[in-house]
Amino acid sequence: MVFEELWTSFSYTHLWSFAGLLAVYVLYGAFWRLYLSPIAHVPGPKLAALTWWYEFYYDIVLGGQYVFKIIELHEKYGPIIRINPDEVHIGDPDFYSELYPSANRRRDRPLFFTKQFGADESSVGTAEHDLHRVRKTALNHFFSTQSVRNLQPIIEERVNALLARFLDHATRSSGQPLDILYPFSAFTNDVISEYSFAKSDHLIEEPDYGKDVTDALLTGTHYGKWIQHAEIILKLINALPESLSGRFVPGWRGFLKMKNDILHQISDIKATEKTSRWQLDTSHPTIFHELLSSSVLPPEEKTPRRLAQEGQVVVQAGTLTTSWALALTTFHLLNRPSTLRLLRDELVAGIPDPNAVIPLPGLEQMPYLRAVVKETLRLSLGTSGRLARICPDETLIYTDTTTNKHKHKVYAIPPGVPVGMTTYQTVTNPALYPDPFAFRPERWLSPEAEQAENYLTVFGGGRRVCLGKALSQAELYLALAKMWRVWGGAEDQRVGDRGVVRLFETTERDARMAADYFIPIPWTGTKGIRVVLKSTST
Repeated sequence: MVFEELWTSFSYTHLWSFAGLLAVYVLYGAFWRLYLSPIAHVPGPKLAALTWWYEFYYDIVLGGQYVFKIIELHEKYGPIIRINPDEVHIGDPDFYSELYPSANRRRDRPLFFTKQFGADESSVGTAEHDLHRVRKTALNHFFSTQSVRNLQPIIEERVNALLARFLDHATRSSGQPLDILYPFSAFTNDVISEYSFAKSDHLIEEPDYGKDVTDALLTGTHYGKWIQHAEIILKLINALPESLSGRFVPGWRGFLKMKNDILHQISDIKATEKTSRWQLDTSHPTIFHELLSSSVLPPEEKTPRRLAQEGQVVVQAGTLTTSWALALTTFHLLNRPSTLRLLRDELVAGIPDPNAVIPLPGLEQMPYLRAVVKETLRLSLGTSGRLARICPDETLIYTDTTTNKHKHKVYAIPPGVPVGMTTYQTVTNPALYPDPFAFRPERWLSPEAEQAENYLTVFGGGRRVCLGKALSQAELYLALAKMWRVWGGAEDQRVGDRGVVRLFETTERDARMAADYFIPIPWTGTKGIRVVLKSTST
């Protein structure tokens, strides 16, 4: 009995002591974040400075809404704000070149940003500047403009296959609507796979255009926000046997298939290393041939695990962003017939033979097609959320010229603090792009086009500019040119057209970002960008 009384007294005493210490720790932490932090001088809501739960609420509870809240906060607090306990966000588009310099000034990525990909050993998931430079340098040649042009036949063949499926669908569908995102995702998935791995699943030929693959990739993007805030979720999924995670985790089966297919291909390629079969077993060198033979990468960077992560990210990034761009453009061209008419006028005049192979440089010289591609890139965004950087070696200086006309306010952001900017905020800025949500290619043919080009940051900037920029643009030029050379809209049908495309119960809301999951996601009630295809021969 005495022992129990002593133990009870001991337990309560220590419990109260622990509670007291915890209270002191929490209070001091709150005081430090609000008043002693090196970014305490940056304006913004106190709740955002105090706790990560503020961002969690907008991105997890409300679902990918923090990007819009950040823009709202800029309207209230000015061009520089604090958006969580650690990070600053700048809404001034003229600061872009300072935060994302092209010169060799070091810029790291914060771990909060990179961990969302679940691929820490890939170049896109690499936080540290120098390691990223090594990993990306090994891939630069493979995705260079010249390499893409050399492999134009790969893209061209898949465009032709897609148009053949469209014609087949138009002949057999009896007017059934088609969510155009899935054919375009099949196209972009086939292209990135053929281009990078010299093989693909030929999703274009699948009856449903490989819908499960696209849905799995879209589901995966939604995991990213959860992983950012609770990385243990990914660790728990990875700890499960693949037989269980593939069965019970939505979208995970497709990811596991892709990962294991890539690992198997790496194994096959490594088996031919330093033999006469090297590069002979594939129609052209793959991304893994490029990495395994790289003189830039040390041996520890050539492990199957790391190379597989690189391949996985390439497929994910190469599929969804460009397919969304093509679907969005299809909507806008059909929704604004005058724009489609101008595009078709140029294509018919510039490509008299619709079966002719036009080299990419020739397509890029067509003024209106080029304007359509630029407007497509602007509205499709690429990545929809903020891209944060850390300056490890220098203090960033931002001068706010908007709050006081007579005395500008200067903010010093010390090394190690994440600072972000958001492309969505820039490309929808009416001061830079009047009527910003309208699809108006004409803006890229005006005298102001050169200035507008400076703010078209959809591929990122600096040393971490998007690796797939040249390939994505090539897909857009080839797909748009070849499709609209032989397909017309409801108000633009011409002799020789193979078919007509009409919108089906689709509005601008279906073609506009409503949530940020690293890529733009439309509103939850959408049924997609739906069209009806009709053959002119029926």
